[in-house]
Amino acid sequence: MTVIAVLPNSVSIAPAQRLALGRRFLLVSWTMDGTADGANDMIGPITPSVDGEPVRPPFTTLTIDSGWGVRRVLSILPAPRDLRMPIHFIAKNRVIAELRTESGAADLDPAGLLGSLDGAGRLRVLRFLFDFACSTPALRRDAAFTALCRRLVLDRAAEPATLAVRATAGGGLLLCAGALSGRFGAVTGLVVLSPNAVVRAPFDACIGPDPAGQGRIAFDLLIDRELCAPGNLLVVLGANGVACRRFAEEPAGLPTLTDRLNARPDTPAALRHYLLSCLAKRGRSDASAASAVSELQALAPLPRRQAADAKRPIGASLDLAVPTSDGGLFLAGWLHDPHGLAAELVVRTPFGGERRVERFTNRFPREDVAKLYGNAGIDRSGFVLHLPGNPEPAEALQMTAELRLASGGALRLVPPPRPRADADARAAVLGSLPPRFATPELLETVIGPAVVPLHAAHLATRGEPELVVYGERRTRPAVSVIIPLYRTLEFLRFQIACFATDPAMADAELIFVLDSPEQRDEVVHLLRGFHGLYGLPMLLLVQSANYGYSTANNAGVAVARGNRLLFLNSDVVPDRAGWLPELVAALEERPGIGAVGPKLLFDDDSLQHAGLYFDRDLQGAWYNHHYFKGLPRDFAAACRPRSVPGVTGACLLTTRAAYSAAGGFCEDYVIGDFEDSDLCLRIRGQGLDIRYAPSVELYHLERRSIGRHQGYTRGVASEYNRWLHGRRWADRMAELMARDWDADDDLRPSRTGRARKTAQVTR
Repeated sequence: MTVIAVLPNSVSIAPAQRLALGRRFLLVSWTMDGTADGANDMIGPITPSVDGEPVRPPFTTLTIDSGWGVRRVLSILPAPRDLRMPIHFIAKNRVIAELRTESGAADLDPAGLLGSLDGAGRLRVLRFLFDFACSTPALRRDAAFTALCRRLVLDRAAEPATLAVRATAGGGLLLCAGALSGRFGAVTGLVVLSPNAVVRAPFDACIGPDPAGQGRIAFDLLIDRELCAPGNLLVVLGANGVACRRFAEEPAGLPTLTDRLNARPDTPAALRHYLLSCLAKRGRSDASAASAVSELQALAPLPRRQAADAKRPIGASLDLAVPTSDGGLFLAGWLHDPHGLAAELVVRTPFGGERRVERFTNRFPREDVAKLYGNAGIDRSGFVLHLPGNPEPAEALQMTAELRLASGGALRLVPPPRPRADADARAAVLGSLPPRFATPELLETVIGPAVVPLHAAHLATRGEPELVVYGERRTRPAVSVIIPLYRTLEFLRFQIACFATDPAMADAELIFVLDSPEQRDEVVHLLRGFHGLYGLPMLLLVQSANYGYSTANNAGVAVARGNRLLFLNSDVVPDRAGWLPELVAALEERPGIGAVGPKLLFDDDSLQHAGLYFDRDLQGAWYNHHYFKGLPRDFAAACRPRSVPGVTGACLLTTRAAYSAAGGFCEDYVIGDFEDSDLCLRIRGQGLDIRYAPSVELYHLERRSIGRHQGYTRGVASEYNRWLHGRRWADRMAELMARDWDADDDLRPSRTGRARKTAQVTR
């Protein structure tokens, strides 16, 4: 048994009163002289004890000044099993108060808890009760305790004002609104009192300005619909007081949160941020709340805000803020700060995430900013940044930011929402930088980390393509010809006419893969007409979106039945009949050949492709080149079959076995570029050869489809693909180009300058 020290005679043991808090807890109260010698020093951690043994948690104690030099001490603790046992309260090994039930002392009057206290004291007592109840499951669901709390509150506010219900929100939430006294101070807590429970409100309130200039402050609150039942009370604890509000019946025809914000474009930015933050917290466990976050940002975005005044010494704009699924954040914009006034940029997400930028690297000229500030020729205000971070609970579409100044001031910036579709966001990132400034370092540290997750997220949206069959499918075709289609259809009639009039194509399987689904009806109608005209069996795969050249080819292979695969561009037209068997013969000329490619011609009969090789530019970056590009069709060196480092995907014949062992076309490249050379390098990695077959001649009206893709032409997609290709294959390309590909000097571009002079960059 614990021995309790005896107090000095100068300090008495205070008699205590009790009040039952439901079935399992007691509230014990006593007073003591705050001016007595040593009393102030004695009030510290207080431990209740029953029969000499400390009471096990949970318990808590509050000490407050009640005026006239008297202190009131309140202690909440579990009720002892034997209510007749005395309870001692010990501080610094001394008994300072005692509760005895056999003494005949009256129990504590509930009204007396608050009666002799000032406003600050009453607030502390109520918070004391609510905080303990909300953290103690056995107490917060006790009806008797809840009734006590309601009595204490209503004794001070007999007719509580009614909260207005404004809108419905995702996650089973309602938006409620009310007003408080201007002297109320900061809201420090929110508690809901139902008839049977004390529940902490799920979110803090959003405090706004005086709505009518009458000395009141507005507050808005997102709260669960089930907590808004009529008869429930909302207790608002503030720095300077306590307020009580009651919930009314939910009115019929409530607007959604999105509809309300759209109808009120003047809604304060602080309230929008509050709503998004609350929904984001709920969205961690509730899908409808997470969806509401995206919906609000997409349908009720904040208006864009920038600092672009030529009369001011500093200006800035965030033109693009794109968060990615891995937690990264890509930023693009400009900063005009010739006097060095800016200290840092602080960017915030709707979910409370924060990123700070102190140094703006990767600067480049902006013609629009130079024109605005009249500093053409010296402007380097543009910037792109990638900030790593942690994933957030839901999709963020719009950021807010502050450009903080060294003086302590700030410029508020709001970028437009990021494009909703990942493909559009990817295109925006790639289009944020002029290609001439896309250095390998910038691609590695800024563009790549943003594009990779966006590209992966876009590819993850793929579903099964629609399959349209024209005629009877061949069971075992000699060759499966896979032709991606994107926008450009004007050469299709010539290509199909050549196929239809070539007897050698009778054993081929034609598979068209449409990567621009908006043309679906047009292409279905067009191919139906060609089938009716020529009787040529065909397949059409319609992708649900544009996923790029690699994905289109891989989708075609997935439905192909042939063991030989010919990848052919839609702008390639044969020069004459019988070309396909010749190409197959070149593939099967001897064992160990993994792929072959033909001679491709421009429409003026000059050479477009006579095999593919690799070389470096002046900065040391690897490029793809075509042998003898632009030279005459009958240039002697281009008329000799030979091994080459690779062949173009505009017309590439391989076997299913080689294709499968290579893993198919790599889908990491954006839109279309370098996938063909990547496949060739993978095929060569199997120890297989790649051959050029000049006896097969076709016309190639180069890059007509990709030239119609704004996501490719308006940015650094080509530079990104080249960087990705070079990063993966630099060593292998260097090894290949160190080989002597032919005894003739014209065919050794890595060892002489003669082939370089006759070759043109194709990418």
